[in-house]
Amino acid sequence: MNSSNPAVSVVIPTRNRSSVLLRAVRSALAQTVREIEVIVVIDGEEQSDSAKAVAQLDERRVRCIVLQEKVGGAEARNIGIRSARSEWIALLDDDDEWLPSKLEMQMAAARRQRNDQQFVVTCQHIHRTEGSADVVRPRRLPRAGELPSEFMFDYLCYFQTSTFFCSKELMLKIPFTKDLPFFQDIDWFLRALRGPDVQLMVIERPLSIYYAPDKRQTITSNLRWEARVAWGRANRHLMSPRAYSRFVVGSCVGPAVQDRAGLRGFVRLFYECAVVGSPTAQLLVLLVGTYLLRPSLRQKLRDRFLLRRPDTEMSSERNADATIA
Repeated sequence: MNSSNPAVSVVIPTRNRSSVLLRAVRSALAQTVREIEVIVVIDGEEQSDSAKAVAQLDERRVRCIVLQEKVGGAEARNIGIRSARSEWIALLDDDDEWLPSKLEMQMAAARRQRNDQQFVVTCQHIHRTEGSADVVRPRRLPRAGELPSEFMFDYLCYFQTSTFFCSKELMLKIPFTKDLPFFQDIDWFLRALRGPDVQLMVIERPLSIYYAPDKRQTITSNLRWEARVAWGRANRHLMSPRAYSRFVVGSCVGPAVQDRAGLRGFVRLFYECAVVGSPTAQLLVLLVGTYLLRPSLRQKLRDRFLLRRPDTEMSSERNADATIA
């Protein structure tokens, strides 16, 4: 491999997770596309155990950037992207892994596009939880003409960071939001695809494995409902009114129940969904039901209203590559 001109630069931010980091790095090195560089950005790790673990791989395609101070995952990605040698960037979280053909299929999709067109290539992923069967996410592909924000906030419809593949030029133009502690992938996705000059390409095949936290606590899992609403309010310009209603119901209502927000929380969220946003009747029913029903009944309610769709919609989603402007 010409180390000064790799086909793809893989950026992996990490901090104090050397055990899972090596699984991610090895999955990148096992790609059928061999001409890659793997950039591991170590985010202010005191003992630098991650750097020692990576060094033991003795792999010339891997290099570490060790940051002396913690900057957060968003800025760690930006630093890795800026140092990349390739014109193509693929992101990989340190606790995820790729299937061997991921980069090959994404590069093939990218090469079929016009040279003057910017795009984000993503794919389905395997959602893996300890003790449960693997499931494929997102549950459907984007529909023709569907806004990216409306897709991203539909029930079980999201693209995870480790599936993102695009040009370095686009990532330099639209970097990750520095100091943002949560919703980093959603924030970048919405900003990158907010205009008509960037297209979304989706490969209808799971090429990445997302290891869902089971008992492990994350920043997002501990995020209170008020902080979620505040982020949504500040970023309404990136969403359609319908997408905002979906965000409120899908990302804020459940945490509000867990936080025991009570009547005050219900009134606030109903206002955000019904007045600020533009909900369907199903979304309003789900919002109310989430507050009033037991968890098992809430799940049945979500499945009834959000998973059952007309056959015409189902058949329109079966394209190998779904592209939306």
